[in-house]
Amino acid sequence: MSTQQQALQRSPLHRSDTSDPLEHRNPPSIYFCDGDDRSEPRSRHSLPPETKLAVRALHVLDPRWNWVIVLYYTLWLVSAWIAVHSGSFLVRLAMALTGGLVLSTLSVLAHEASHNLFTHRASVDQWFGFFAGLPVLFSSAGYRVMHPLHHKYLRSERDPDDIENITRNSRLLRVVYIFVFVAAVYLYLVTVPVNGYRNGTREERRAILLELGGMVLVLGAAWTLLPVTVLVVGWVLPLLVAGQIANIRGLAEHGLTATGNELINARTVTSTPVLSFLMCNINYHLEHHLYPGVPWYNLPRLHELLQREEERAGASVYRGYGAFLRDVARVLLHGVTPGRRLIPAHIREHVCV
Repeated sequence: MSTQQQALQRSPLHRSDTSDPLEHRNPPSIYFCDGDDRSEPRSRHSLPPETKLAVRALHVLDPRWNWVIVLYYTLWLVSAWIAVHSGSFLVRLAMALTGGLVLSTLSVLAHEASHNLFTHRASVDQWFGFFAGLPVLFSSAGYRVMHPLHHKYLRSERDPDDIENITRNSRLLRVVYIFVFVAAVYLYLVTVPVNGYRNGTREERRAILLELGGMVLVLGAAWTLLPVTVLVVGWVLPLLVAGQIANIRGLAEHGLTATGNELINARTVTSTPVLSFLMCNINYHLEHHLYPGVPWYNLPRLHELLQREEERAGASVYRGYGAFLRDVARVLLHGVTPGRRLIPAHIREHVCV
């Protein structure tokens, strides 16, 4: 047995509940770490008192930011109007990309509402979630039931969003990851209300049904009153773009991460301030999971506060989606090993044995 194979089997992140031989084979530089992952186990409790105090201040809500939902609706409708009235293919393509990014971000705001980060009042924030999720057919009420389980059981067998729970077979898992990249969001839109209804209380089930009924009424009225061309160009095409953005974003948040350390079970992908704002900072996903009570507009500041601790822990912080997607492509080429994580290039020397 090679040294790399022995290191893999000794790793606490390696699970031996499968007979698939690929899981005991180290592809060249497994996830781009020649040996084992020697990340230093750390947690929020490791923070110095002054940092904890600064983090606590970031939990305070600023109601002025709630108007951003109006901004994104306006951007979507303006981009749709330009696309419908333009005869240029390039203009329509640009507006589809713009509208898709905006619609994807509205789903992020629905996510914020599930954490009650608009007003801290569930009875109010559920309406923010409904309006944010409506254009993307996203069940905010169903998400309110299932999403807390994702936070509570992150990257464990009870995590409803952990795709590695589907199979431990390396070959099949590669197919699963490819499916996630291409089409996962469309299945997710169906499973969220279904699983929410199955696991919800009577009141939560009623909220899910009322929400779905409201969606049907609004969308039915839109398809009845508006020309098909307007809906296809202004809504359907951007919605498809939004779906692909959501697939990439979802894969970046937790795909190919590991357990055993709360600073490595989620991923942050830093980007330009403009792109981060247009994504409502959901790319700072590690910080969100460490402190889910911090609203989206404070996540960049939270990242700054935690940056030194993240570096000590060898956190998976990528410097752009391009670098992340290139590493994902290389992993899918070599083969997926369950329970292992991608090591960003700039920290490999620090965390690789």
